[in-house]
Amino acid sequence: MARITVRNVDESVMRRLRERGAARGVSMEQEARDVLAASVGLPTTKGFDSSAIAAEDEAKFRPTARGQG
Repeated sequence: MARITVRNVDESVMRRLRERGAARGVSMEQEARDVLAASVGLPTTKGFDSSAIAAEDEAKFRPTARGQG
């Protein structure tokens, strides 16, 4: 299994991941894994609500060419 370290995550994002995970009885880390999996179209664990990942939000994070945007 691969590992990833994400630095400089806003506290509000961390809080929301904790809340979402707690609501389904999973850890914040599992919630983050499911968010990442859902964002690239992969299966998630039982009970994950992918409708919370809005398509219009994805447009905000589309990569741009270096030096643009």
